[in-house]
Amino acid sequence: MAKTTALASDAVVVGGGPAGCAVALGLAQAGARVVLCERTRALAQKPGEIVEPTIRMPLAELGLADAFEGLGSLMLAGSLTAWDDGPPVEFCGMLSAFGHGVLIDRCRFEAWLAAAAMDAGVHVMRVDRWLASTTRQGGWEVACESGGQSTIVTAPVVIEATGRGTGVLGHGRKDMQDRLVAFLTYGMMDCEWRDQRLLIEACEHGWWYAAPLPGRRGVLAFMTDVDLAPQSIAKRQEHADSQLATTTIIREFAAGMCSRSRLRGFPAGSGIRQVIHGTNWVSIGDAAASYDPLSGRGVAVALAKGAAVARVISRSSSLPKALRTYADAERGTFSDYLTEQRRTYRRPAPRFASTFWERRAA
Repeated sequence: MAKTTALASDAVVVGGGPAGCAVALGLAQAGARVVLCERTRALAQKPGEIVEPTIRMPLAELGLADAFEGLGSLMLAGSLTAWDDGPPVEFCGMLSAFGHGVLIDRCRFEAWLAAAAMDAGVHVMRVDRWLASTTRQGGWEVACESGGQSTIVTAPVVIEATGRGTGVLGHGRKDMQDRLVAFLTYGMMDCEWRDQRLLIEACEHGWWYAAPLPGRRGVLAFMTDVDLAPQSIAKRQEHADSQLATTTIIREFAAGMCSRSRLRGFPAGSGIRQVIHGTNWVSIGDAAASYDPLSGRGVAVALAKGAAVARVISRSSSLPKALRTYADAERGTFSDYLTEQRRTYRRPAPRFASTFWERRAA
């Protein structure tokens, strides 16, 4: 018979990405006993390696700014964007008030965050599957299993940071604004490649981004709507290649890749969860609201939100009020984002006669 272990805590964080690690670390630094549950089965490659310079603000709040600089990430020199009609527009990273952005190894970065959380006293559990999450006397019991052993963690509050999936609490449904999907491929860069800028370019059936990564690697991503992409892997690759051939700055980058992995799709649509919080639980990061990669609201924003939730919870005398404050702020931020997103997409739309851009010109 499998052994069951009981574990008491002040907060359970479900999900060990940037948002989950940040909230766990922030709460632990405020003196809370925190259990962080992360699935043992992790993706070999995660998107989100291009990080805005604003990441230094939440890292500083969490006391990780100096250690982050020692990770060996690449400096993001700026960006080159072929979005509007006319020649590409260049932005120099030196002009940012927050310094240069960075190009990271995402999996290594998340492992570093989890280690920092453990150093702060967070109990990190690698779990194979969730068994149940139930309310009990105003708090929660979260049951999970790892290596055939079950653990029941009790806590007054559960923080869900499970990414773009449906999550483990509530019905998890989101009001999606689009069906954007990112098809990513990775490869080794030619040893002569020295350009450390983020490249963005619109094309007839979507848009592209590309950037070098640590270890002489590079990422190439084609963004389109999922219903506009062919179903078969071969046809999907053929479609992406045909769109790549129409680009200028992205095509040059791709020519500098010595080899490329097969395309892999990741959801990239914008949406906000219908119910962000409930009785003693809250969703944060992508679990609460997901953003278009074009917005740059990736790792840096996830860290900032995790640190903010930890701050709100630890400083508030009322947990329900703290969770409601965060949820209201999330909805306000998402509403502002939608306004800016629509304005940005409408700019290149008149240049193309395709369903992708017709949807965004409306």
